[in-house]
Formats: sequence, structure tokens, C-alpha cells
Amino acid sequence: SGAHYNPAVSIAVFLRGSLEKSDLLPYIAAQLLGAWLAASAVLAVTGATFAPAPGAGYETLAVLLSEVLLTFALVLVILNVATSPATEGNSYYGLAIGFTVLAGAYAVGPISGGAFNPAVGFGPILVDALAGEGSFENLWHYIVWPIVGGLLALPVFRMQHGTERN
Repeated sequence: SGAHYNPAVSIAVFLRGSLEKSDLLPYIAAQLLGAWLAASAVLAVTGATFAPAPGAGYETLAVLLSEVLLTFALVLVILNVATSPATEGNSYYGLAIGFTVLAGAYAVGPISGGAFNPAVGFGPILVDALAGEGSFENLWHYIVWPIVGGLLALPVFRMQHGTERN
């Protein structure tokens, strides 16, 4: 499957030409379902919910910039290390992707909640709201901004690699 866990990544990989059209919607549905099930499991095991949310004192612009910029970085790294023929078969792509997520979490986690993934916003916020612990008020931040960040990474990748295709 290419280890697709993030709808923003799947959309960019599809638009890049490295994911079949027939796979895109099932991948996104599975990602959202998986996030909901994972958040539900956390609630069942711990009795508590969690959901990404803007940090205290941070406004929409800070959340927008955090989620767009770090999702942009994440998707650009993934496009470069996991979809480019120039890096095919590399053994470092997991570290590159993991370190990008880690750096993002440390850099902007306190600002935006550090989702960088619409599924990470969707599942926990859905469970949190349905359990009566939260609301859907911030959900749009975690759907829209990561997708925007992922879409912005695609033209940069194309500038770096020209018309290269898988």
C-alpha cells in the first residue's frame, strides 16, 4: 500500500502520478476509519479522549501557518524519498519521514496540536465530540490546512524533478 496513513500525502502522491485513481478514495476512507477506530480504542482503554487543538493564546493564523508549513515539509520529504525513481529502493526514507514528523511536533505541536494529517484531526475530534468532551469547532483546521500544505508541496517537487514520473 505504500504505508499511506495521511490523506494529505495520498492526495499529493495521487496528483504526482504515483497512486492509482481507483485507490485514492478507498485509501482516504481507510485512513479516516482507522483514525476513528484508534481514537475510540484510546477512549475504551483509558476512559479519556484527546484531540488536537490550538494552543492557548494562538489564533487561527498561527494554526494555519503551523499546519500548512509542516504538512508541506512532510509531503515534500515523502514525495522526494518515497516516489522519486532517483531514490527508489533507499533504506533511509523511514528515518527522513519520521524525523520530519518529530521536528514538526516539537516545532509547532504547542501552537497547533501538530496534526499534519487530516485523519489525525478527524478521528480524535470526532470521538472527543461524540463523547461530550469537545466539539467540532476546530476540525476544519485539521482537514483544510494539511491538505493545502500537501498541495503546495507538489509544485515544489515538480520544480525539483521536472517531468519525472514513476
